[in-house]
Amino acid sequence: MFNFFNKPEYKMPEPVPYIEPQQPDPKTYYSIGLTDDNRVTFKIGYSTLTMNRRGVENLIEQFEVFIKNLPEEQQNEQSET
Repeated sequence: MFNFFNKPEYKMPEPVPYIEPQQPDPKTYYSIGLTDDNRVTFKIGYSTLTMNRRGVENLIEQFEVFIKNLPEEQQNEQSET
């Protein structure tokens, strides 16, 4: 039905070279930095979270809640075994 290859103006596209993606350092689980506009960056693997001061404070508050709940979970796991 369509015969694109017999047309004289058809050109094959240039091959695109394969670029190997960077592998994160297996010993680095996360990193924290500061941008030029005073925002905090929190990197985990290939993902980056950029936050202002209030965002950092909210994240710390959430971590504190989870930290308080961790010992209870660990005690429950030990009693089940």
